[in-house]
Amino acid sequence: MSYKALYRIYRPIDFNEVAGQVHITTTLKNALANDKVAHAYLFSGPRGTGKTSIAKIFAKAINCVHAPTENPCNECENCKGIQSGVISDIIEIDAASNNGVDEIREIRDKVKYLPGYVKYKVYIIDEVHMLSTGAFNALLKTLEEPPAHVIFVLCTTEPQKIPLTIHSRCQRFDFKAITTKDIIGKLNEIIEKEKIIIDSEAVSQIAIHAEGGLRDAISMLDQANAYSPEHITADDVNQISGAVSLDMRVELAKALIEGDSTKTIEILNNLIIEGKEVRKIALNLIEFYRDILMMKNLRKLDESNLLYQNEKFIQLSKMIGNKRTFYILDILNKVYNEIKWSTNPKIYLELAFIKITDNEVGGEARIISIIDDLENRLLEIEKIKDEINNLRERESKEIIQEIINEEAKPIIKEEAKTIIKEEVKPIIKEEIRPTIKEETKPIVEEAKDLLEDIEVDEEIITELPIERVPDEIKIIEEKLCDDLNNTYSIEFVEQVLNNGNRDDKNTLINTWDRLRRQANNDEEKHIAQILETGKIVASSISNIIVTFPSASICNKLMTPSNKKIALDILRNNYKRDIDYIALPDDVFKQIVEEFTALWKQGKRVIKLSKIKCETLKDVSIEEESEETDIKSKIVTDAIDLFGDIVKVKN
Repeated sequence: MSYKALYRIYRPIDFNEVAGQVHITTTLKNALANDKVAHAYLFSGPRGTGKTSIAKIFAKAINCVHAPTENPCNECENCKGIQSGVISDIIEIDAASNNGVDEIREIRDKVKYLPGYVKYKVYIIDEVHMLSTGAFNALLKTLEEPPAHVIFVLCTTEPQKIPLTIHSRCQRFDFKAITTKDIIGKLNEIIEKEKIIIDSEAVSQIAIHAEGGLRDAISMLDQANAYSPEHITADDVNQISGAVSLDMRVELAKALIEGDSTKTIEILNNLIIEGKEVRKIALNLIEFYRDILMMKNLRKLDESNLLYQNEKFIQLSKMIGNKRTFYILDILNKVYNEIKWSTNPKIYLELAFIKITDNEVGGEARIISIIDDLENRLLEIEKIKDEINNLRERESKEIIQEIINEEAKPIIKEEAKTIIKEEVKPIIKEEIRPTIKEETKPIVEEAKDLLEDIEVDEEIITELPIERVPDEIKIIEEKLCDDLNNTYSIEFVEQVLNNGNRDDKNTLINTWDRLRRQANNDEEKHIAQILETGKIVASSISNIIVTFPSASICNKLMTPSNKKIALDILRNNYKRDIDYIALPDDVFKQIVEEFTALWKQGKRVIKLSKIKCETLKDVSIEEESEETDIKSKIVTDAIDLFGDIVKVKN
């Protein structure tokens, strides 16, 4: 028989060729280079991870002609003899078939003889956990104090079955499953040397199916090459491994998520007709939903996994939440364990599919699905809320800059003209000095700068008396008050909300539209008319909260002079002293949300955060100048219209 399996051809011959066990090879190389070799080693780890291969490399290194050396030369007589198996001083024993006391006693009797060809006798006992209790006991004394020319290397996949007395006499090395990336790298080396034509997806599929075992991966590559020598595809790999193809897994998982029981059973029947094992189908589904959880919850993913690059898989992972995924996994895990002992495993898997897709009202699957859907909707709401908060945090200048586009400019220009005509003309005196036009040209230019590219009526501006113009245009710096609490006291709001009286609020609302009847002059009627545009939202008998759609209205009503007039109107209308605070609708909404959240936490005397709003101002200090009042009204209206782009200069 001339053909030799690929895993035998490409078994590593020195430590540098070993894949994925750097922590072990580095330790052994240092020990060999410094001539600090122990008398017994225990290699434990999953199958196909290099335990026996490293044991043979180690045997070559300690017996190499150039020893002490960290790596065998593979050129000397000793290395070549051990590699080919002609030197009988390297004894490899399979404990699965030689697990009795007599075999171990034979070893014990022979260890005292010196090696015939090399410096050290090396006993490599594979699957050592298969030895009987008597065999372990027979090995104990020899393992503890072997002759100087003997080294034991014990290999096992189940270290927990080995007695602690054996453990304590050995240096233990734990082999780890080889990563998918390392397996792919090793497979690509073999593919290049053997000139195998294979798709990169098929290589990744082999590495995933190997589950950390490089020997299994190389054997599967060998088998795939025999199955399809011309060109190996991912489907070919699935055929020889019995795994469900990627597209079929996506289709089956989608049918389960959508609750289509008919389609799931149909897909299952087709897979069984193709020769797929029921247990393998269940395992592939478990792995699939595990990958969904990984995709949804982990930021860093295994790039070699084809699923993470599959668009259908990505969309499917967005359709299902964690709760429902765990529900499906629980059912699949249970059926996976049950079908091991069943003579008809298909029935178990069919029942599992029906349970997962059960849409009966009140059924567990239906409830889980509803909860899952609600959680997804809540996540969407949270995203929208975050977007709104981000929008609110943006500077007002940026927002205004976006709003004032080419389409809006003509409208703004017309409104600007109206404001200038209606607000500036009443200030113009009857007598106009002839020289006013020439002397006001610089002011006209500054007015143009003030309104940027908005057209300014020069005739109106230049009609202003020169001695009045500098007083009418001053530098206004729009700043957010350091503390609005002077005007908009949060303590006032807390008092009202903590002592709210719904009946009194309703009483006030019923006669709120009669405020103008109590006004004695035009000024009071004007304030009463503004008050009536508000809405009473809370009352504590002596104090009330009134909300308005505009912050500028609130600023106007909270100035000391206007508030004094408003309090007189309220006293005349309701025959008692009532104080108020005026708040914008959106500000009060935020306050109510905070108050409600604290109330639900069990708090009853609630303290709130101070009021913050870019458009509200501290108006507790008011200049008592008629000219200032007029100027403030002009500037306020301009700011309400144009926002932060208004800058008035001397």
